[in-house]
Amino acid sequence: MNILALLADGFEETEFVVPFDLWQRGGCEVVTASIKGSTDVTGAHGLPVQANTTLGQINLADFDGIFLPGGGPGVKNLAASPAVEKALCAMNDADKWIFAICAAPLVLSKAGLLVDRRCTCFPGREEDLVCKEFTEDRVVVDGNIITSRGAGTAEEFALATLASMTDAETSGKIRKQIVAR
Repeated sequence: MNILALLADGFEETEFVVPFDLWQRGGCEVVTASIKGSTDVTGAHGLPVQANTTLGQINLADFDGIFLPGGGPGVKNLAASPAVEKALCAMNDADKWIFAICAAPLVLSKAGLLVDRRCTCFPGREEDLVCKEFTEDRVVVDGNIITSRGAGTAEEFALATLASMTDAETSGKIRKQIVAR
């Protein structure tokens, strides 16, 4: 499985690093792409990251899924990008995996991808969602779209997405390796 992780300045570090790490451990290849012209991206708490590439340089057909980490400023930057919305819609049209955590489901909502879906998001941001059903579940799987609540759910989110992309055995193996609950 090849996952495209979209990074915008202000992304929440935990929500990016935990899934990235667990997906890699589970045998997935994760490619990071900055949504701006430069590959230099800075997290919400100052973590500098050198993305592998930029969104403008990738071919979506090379990926099985796309991932949006949350973080207030990062989500604002993701939502402001027409290229991000176009990529999300293309991935959805191809029935590929779409993962969003924290406030990032708002970007999916803006793109119209949650109208017929159950989803979750960061507490207090649900009034900004346009979806079929909001739930306070920590991780929500609805078809090819998986959403989660925040940094405290990053591990559960990563393991649930890994189980969906690969299988329960792979996710269970990683769960055991990291001594997850």
